Amino acid sequence: MSRHVRWQAVIALLGLLLVVALLSYATYTYTSEYVPARGGVFVEGVVGNPQYINPVLCQYNEVDRDLCALVFNGLLRFDEQGNLQPDLAESWEVNATATVYTFTLRSDIRWHDGLRITADDVIFTVQLMQDPELPVLPDLAALWRSVIPIRVNDRTVVFQLSGPYAAFPDYTTIRWFGVLPRHYWQRYSPAELPQAQLNTQPIGSGPFRVTEIDSQHVRLEPNLRQMDETPYLDALEFRFYPDYGSILAAAEMGEVHGVSRILPEYLSQAENMPDLQLFTSPLPGYSLILFNVDNPNAPFLQEQAVRQALAYGLNRERLLNDVIPGVGMPADSPILPGTWAYNPDIPRYEYSPEQARTLLDASGWVDTDGDGIRDKDGVPLSFALMIDDAPSSLLIAQTVAADWAQIGVQVQPEPVSFTGLVSDFLVPRNFAAAIVQWELIGDPDPYPLWHSSQISPEGQNFSGWQNRDADIAMEQARITPVRAERARYYRQFQTYFAQDVPAILLYYPLYTYGASTAVNNMEVGRLNVPADRFRTFPRWYILTHKVTLAQRQLLQLDKPQE
Repeated sequence: MSRHVRWQAVIALLGLLLVVALLSYATYTYTSEYVPARGGVFVEGVVGNPQYINPVLCQYNEVDRDLCALVFNGLLRFDEQGNLQPDLAESWEVNATATVYTFTLRSDIRWHDGLRITADDVIFTVQLMQDPELPVLPDLAALWRSVIPIRVNDRTVVFQLSGPYAAFPDYTTIRWFGVLPRHYWQRYSPAELPQAQLNTQPIGSGPFRVTEIDSQHVRLEPNLRQMDETPYLDALEFRFYPDYGSILAAAEMGEVHGVSRILPEYLSQAENMPDLQLFTSPLPGYSLILFNVDNPNAPFLQEQAVRQALAYGLNRERLLNDVIPGVGMPADSPILPGTWAYNPDIPRYEYSPEQARTLLDASGWVDTDGDGIRDKDGVPLSFALMIDDAPSSLLIAQTVAADWAQIGVQVQPEPVSFTGLVSDFLVPRNFAAAIVQWELIGDPDPYPLWHSSQISPEGQNFSGWQNRDADIAMEQARITPVRAERARYYRQFQTYFAQDVPAILLYYPLYTYGASTAVNNMEVGRLNVPADRFRTFPRWYILTHKVTLAQRQLLQLDKPQE
């Protein structure tokens, strides 16, 4: 009897195991999930229209710069940490005096038409950059005109500089130098280049190629030779709009997936759009209040104590948190934090109106007539603050004026167009103070903006600041290729800058990008230029399809396949 019971138990157990196995097999075979599918077009709204999809001419137009970065390549590129990496060049070397740079091109690089890229293309592009008939940025043209390019062989180019310049490799990236195909462009004289049809029908070498373009849109399709992985999406399309408000309206109606940039005045509206995901990244640059320390109409700005008092008297925390939230992160140095040259130990000016008043009192700036404005020797502590006419700039200026009024300084915000600010006030040095924003890409070299030699009419030291110790630090950093030595000199420069206060740093700008929640797996990391928002494009997807667990394992659909 007991033996019969034991066999029944064994049979029951085997039956139970069989049921479990069948259920597990059914679950494995028939349980499904949604996974990325190939296909679809990502449509982004951008402001303006392309004029020159040509890296020699694209510096003046934001849409052009984006397109050039996607369609062309430089010799080098910046990675997400801002470090230089190979692009068209597989390697580069510099001599001990930072005057000779040798680049070796990759052997596998080709133009979109399939022809190989050679040293001849690089030399041809340099010669175009040097030509006075082309509207290249003046500083960029001046740099390349001081370079002698030498062809060694099909894959090797040597650049002989007129003097030591450790930051030169940065100027071989796509932001400043994109290589053009000689076999297409050599038929044009430099004077004919801006009118060439190729400017809107480019043949490049980059990760995308232009396949359609008209007054309403441009379609870019992936160039798989230049991508590490095959994208899910078939194409990227830019649609052209007159302003950013129009792009947000198009996003609300589902006409576009991406909003190329969300300006501060539209941030609240974008945050309230349920189908829009926002991505924010710092951009390399800084916003500042620039003092003209050589303006006879505001002689008090020559006094270091006055400039320090103005720094103490500005509540930047309230400005960035309450007045213009989302615009930027507090800035304290003209060299970006997190970079190899940043000095975390520089003097800082935390908000302290009491300290500001003490400095002004000690310098003889007191309110002698009770009108609320300090004065000395009959000169009131009063000046105009020039700004561009963007809404956020006016908010900043009004806040600055209110803060400085509390310490007895009168400021009149004067908005003008951005072009007017530069051409009518900054370049002729016709201002006392101005709110401006500088772009810093790659090497932290502050020489063009702050060295005393750049006070000349052709230079960009609009403040007129002169500090011999700072000059020496910038000069030495330029001529040594050893990064540790350069970092030491740049740390010194930052200390002199902070002590002297030729400008008050306001913030490091933030770039806010919007995309539809219908687009999956999007990431926007640290940006060197706005076009870097497409760095992870191969992993983005819109379409999905259903697969079983068995099919997923069999087809290995976890990631794109080559």
